[in-house]
Parts: sequence; C-alpha cells; structure tokens
Amino acid sequence: MIVERKLTLGFWLRLFLVTVVATYVGVIVFSALALTTMITIPLKATLPPAGAGYENIQFRSANGLKLSGWYLPSRNGATIILVHSYYGDRRQAMPVAEMLARHGYGILMYDQRASGESEGEVRSLGWLDIPDVSQAILYLQSRPGVDKNRIGVYGCSVGGAIGLAAAAGNQAISAVAADAPSPLTFDETYSPAGDPAWAVNLPIYTLYYHFVALRAWALPPISTGQAIRQIAPRPLLLISTGPGGELARINRLFESAGEPKQHWNIPETGHCGGPSARPEEYEQHLVDFFDILLDD
Repeated sequence: MIVERKLTLGFWLRLFLVTVVATYVGVIVFSALALTTMITIPLKATLPPAGAGYENIQFRSANGLKLSGWYLPSRNGATIILVHSYYGDRRQAMPVAEMLARHGYGILMYDQRASGESEGEVRSLGWLDIPDVSQAILYLQSRPGVDKNRIGVYGCSVGGAIGLAAAAGNQAISAVAADAPSPLTFDETYSPAGDPAWAVNLPIYTLYYHFVALRAWALPPISTGQAIRQIAPRPLLLISTGPGGELARINRLFESAGEPKQHWNIPETGHCGGPSARPEEYEQHLVDFFDILLDD
C-alpha cells in the first residue's frame, strides 16, 4: 500500500533555508579560496639587464632560497635597499633606483620570494619576506666599500611594510622611507565599521587570512603599527597619496611613530603613484631624507 505524503509549507521553508545557508557558505568559502590563490600564486618572470653599472647578484633568503637582484655600488658612501610592491618584481622600484643613483647612492634591489627571478613557490603577503631584508644587509656587509652604518631601506605598499617590519627587528637599518606601507595583519586590513556588506566581507577576509597562513605556513610576525613604533630614534619618512582613506591611515601611523619623522602627502595621485605624478619633488624628498645617512 502506497502512502502519499504531502509536501507541507514547513518542508519548503526548511528547504529554502538550507539552500540559502549552503549558498552563503559556498560563496564565502569560494571567494576566500579565490582570493588566497590570487594573493599567493608565484609571479615569476625573466628580467632584462638593468643597465650600465648594475651587477646581477644572488643571495640566500632566511630559509635558503636563492633571491635574485641587482646591485649598484655606492659613490657617496651610503646604500639603499629597495623593496618592491606586491604585484611586481624589482623592476617596479627602478624609477626610485634611478633617482637615488643620480646622487651617488648605492642600490640593492631584489625580487621577493616567488617573484621575478627569485626562487619560491608561494607569496605570503610579505610575512616571509621580512627576514630576507636582513639577509640583504648581510650580503651588503660582505661587499667591499659598503659602510655598515649607512644602510637605508625604501619600499612602497607591501614593500614599505616589509621595510618597516625589518627595521623594527634589525638595528643595522639606519633610516626607513615607506610609501603607503600596507597593513600586515587582519586587524589592520579589515574593519566592519561602516561596511554595509560586513556579513559577507568579514567571513571572507577572516577565512582568507587563515587560508594564506596555511598556504604559506606562516603568520605575520608583527603589525605595521607595531613596527613603526620601534623605528625611533632612527629617521623615518612616510609618504601617502590622495585625500581619502590612505591618507587617514598613514596619518595614524605617523602619529604613533617616534621622532625624528616626516610625512609627505601627494593629494592628486593614487597608491604608489608619487614617482610618476611628481618625479622631481619625489626625488628631492628622498635625497634630502637619505642624506641624513651622510652626516658624520
């Protein structure tokens, strides 16, 4: 005997709720995985020669990977390590290298892990790249003619955050210039305040940061805010762009930093756009700042 069961309103309501929840969870997980893949995938490239005076060099990362770079010996006694932004390689820092080289500064610029011609299979939001700046310093100290007391660091975006975090842990860095340094931790990156889509964005960003940590097998060793408070009494230059969120964030970092410190904002351009928007002023600001290294 076959018993017919009617599909009640309650059944359809439960089915609808299960479908909505499953779709919500699926969108969250898929979005977090897609973002993690985009963030951590290697960005390898074969680079053309840098030009006259630059040497092709290699040194080892903190865990033994080969990092490839260019080195230009100093003519004024000071050397600047240039840390490129996240979605690029050492070529991204070449405009700044040319600015400083015109004034006699030595340059060391290299590809971060899994970028350009450097070894590595995963990028890590800069987390694993922080100790590699100290490896770059050890390389410089092995070169003849490098004054170990006149080494500075410059970086933009994630490169700026890496430079700040490296300087916080290494007193061999005598001066730091950071253009729009990025947040290194989840708490600095995302705040639900004022976000109308927080119910979607908050879980995506939370999962995404955990997925990156698992993929890179690493955690951020320090936040950008913590790092910047540990720079003083070494000189600090912060650069920002625009009239909006980036300026407000860099203002907060600047307020928390110790002296001596400088902040320059370029309102008419976007993230890391200063060298293109105001090349002459940008060059003068960097040279005036790093000339501190030349004082006896």
